[in-house]
Amino acid sequence: MPYAEPLNAEEIEARLGRLPGWDVTEDGRTLRRTYHLDHLPAAIFALHIAGIQAELNHHSDLTLSYDTLHVEITTHAAGNRLTGRDFGLADRITAVAPGHGAA
Repeated sequence: MPYAEPLNAEEIEARLGRLPGWDVTEDGRTLRRTYHLDHLPAAIFALHIAGIQAELNHHSDLTLSYDTLHVEITTHAAGNRLTGRDFGLADRITAVAPGHGAA
């Protein structure tokens, strides 16, 4: 996995503006979003995200409960800071979300 440089606050804000529904934790180190779906679609969506993560070799934390899927993304190799890789993964997740009923 190639190292990715951490983004500064201005870069994070600019990229975040292009990802509706996503936000950044208070410490600025994690990109996150919560999706609310029916139970089975939430599980299938989580599996789809896992496949995207494997393809990109960039893994996030997924927390699945009955009808909720929480996604948290950071780059461990960059000292748990946000990088372009994180926003690339979020872009991919956002693109497939409507197909799972998670607009």
